[in-house]
Amino acid sequence: MKNYLPPVEIFPDNSTGSPYEFKQNLWSRSPRLIIFAAVFLISAAAGLTYNYSRPAVYRSSATLLTSAMTAIDRESSVADIQHVAIQRQILLGHELVVETLARLKAAATDDSVNRLTASDIRSLLNVEPVAKTNLVEVLAEGTDPEFLPVLINTWIDVYLDARAAEVKKSTDNTSRIIEDELKGLTEKINAARTQLQAFRKNNDISSTGRNENEALARLKGLTDSLNRASEEEVKAKAHLDAIRTAIAANQTVVPEHEQRSLQDLEKRLQELRERLAEFDKKFTRDYLNKQPALKFVPEQIEKLEAEVKKKHAYGKNIVLTDAENKYAAAKQSVIAIRAQLDAHKKQAADFTSKFAEHEALKTDLEGLEKLYRDTQQRLVQIETGHKEKYPQVTVISRAYLSQDPIGPDYSRDAGIAIAGSLLLGLFSVWIFEFLTRKHEPQSPVTLAGIHMYNPTAEMLNYRQTPVPPLEQAKAGALESPSHRELSSSQLKALLKAANLKTRQFISLLLCGLSPEEAASLKADQIDMGKGTLTIPGSVPRVITLNRSLKSLFEQSGAHPVWTADNPNTSEDLAASLLCAALDSGLPDPIEITAEAIRHSYIAYLVRQGLRLSDLEQIVGYLEPVAISNYNAYSPPQQGRAIEDIELFHPALIDIT
Repeated sequence: MKNYLPPVEIFPDNSTGSPYEFKQNLWSRSPRLIIFAAVFLISAAAGLTYNYSRPAVYRSSATLLTSAMTAIDRESSVADIQHVAIQRQILLGHELVVETLARLKAAATDDSVNRLTASDIRSLLNVEPVAKTNLVEVLAEGTDPEFLPVLINTWIDVYLDARAAEVKKSTDNTSRIIEDELKGLTEKINAARTQLQAFRKNNDISSTGRNENEALARLKGLTDSLNRASEEEVKAKAHLDAIRTAIAANQTVVPEHEQRSLQDLEKRLQELRERLAEFDKKFTRDYLNKQPALKFVPEQIEKLEAEVKKKHAYGKNIVLTDAENKYAAAKQSVIAIRAQLDAHKKQAADFTSKFAEHEALKTDLEGLEKLYRDTQQRLVQIETGHKEKYPQVTVISRAYLSQDPIGPDYSRDAGIAIAGSLLLGLFSVWIFEFLTRKHEPQSPVTLAGIHMYNPTAEMLNYRQTPVPPLEQAKAGALESPSHRELSSSQLKALLKAANLKTRQFISLLLCGLSPEEAASLKADQIDMGKGTLTIPGSVPRVITLNRSLKSLFEQSGAHPVWTADNPNTSEDLAASLLCAALDSGLPDPIEITAEAIRHSYIAYLVRQGLRLSDLEQIVGYLEPVAISNYNAYSPPQQGRAIEDIELFHPALIDIT
């Protein structure tokens, strides 16, 4: 079957009158106008009456600081969110509301205040914390602007009085508790002192210094004596060894008191030897023996040598004996001191254990005394702080009379009422048209140029419906949700049954082009290198070609199959689309129009969550009513940007 639509001629049946004939009724007698006017006026009157019957609402406020103000020379403290929340609950508590109402009634001069209840007062009040601060804003909203600041200020006074009373009560209770604690601590301290004194007396602890007591002082003395005795023993042993070494080496060893006399003898002996040596140089020894004045020199030398030898022998014995005695005495001293030290160690260990108990008792007593001083200081701070005079709440600003109401917004609500009435009137007209719509009989048609052999009734119905040109379809484009939405499988079947021209036309519609933009597309708008389409107009845009659409244009030489300057292009494309719909075997092919295909693409975009405000960047200008109609296709979540959705329709995948 060829993909073109034969010319169709329509001949109206003159016997039944023209199908386009309508009654020329006056517009003032139109039922739709009457229905619209009635519904609009009634709805607008009701809405405006309700709007302007509402009383004006006023607001009055004050600000409180729920902690002590920071000194000027110190940094501000971190906001205590928990404290602010607690004070908010206290401010909104039932007791404060009841007391506030009682004070208002006591000072009331009219009956309107006396008729108020605690629930009425509670509904007027609110507390809002200021973020990241210790400030709270107390609010009251109502219709009486003069009563609101009185209510808030009374409410604040009640809160301050209640807080001051609570602080005083808490201070008195705390003072009483601390005084009881001090009494108990005094008794415990006295008992600890008595126990410590008795322990000192029973264990002979005379001083708080550990080493100052007798047992440890004696132990220290014995230890020092043992160290000194050991040192003397080492020295004596070294002295003895030195003497023995000197004796073995045949060195002169004499006591110190004999050293001078020994030196004198040795000096005299040396002088005589020198004198004898001089005589030997001058005289013979026989001559010397014959001279009485000279012969005594050798004799004197022998005598002195004997005396020196005797001195040496005596000195060795004396020095060695003395060194041995000193070493023995030092050794015995070490033994004796060590014995005393060993005997005293057990006594010192027992004293150390007792002294440790003494230190523990002393530490306990010091802890009790420190706790007593801290408790006393705490009591002094509570008694001198005067917190009952300066509660930890500061009124930053009091409430004042407000002349300007905060609501309702009469102008805005009146506009909403009028707009709603307008929409309700239009909806009523639509309902009337829907309920009273009549189906007119179809006009007889004659198909020229087509040879039909036993046509079925279904085929006759298809041929009897005239093909609307693109200009006629534009009038109702996207203004109502009555266009048929085609699924991806139906669009693929339609593309499969279409020729190259119709495939290009359908693919452009599925890229967001309107039928007029597709029919007027020219070759210079197609950039095959970049793979884009440039669409001018009121909403100029650049559309990216997918692989399938790019392949379709390559088959026709990078330009559309049709000619944009041909005035019959729109009708030709519409006829080709209808032929493809008939050949595809899809149900109700007469409903498969260019606007239905474009509507299917727009619905595909909106169902992905595309923001309706971004829709015109893809499909061009749309009537506001048409955009609002597509709101029904949007998912409930927040709208998505263009770069977050898939722009290519699934039907355009592998269509070549």
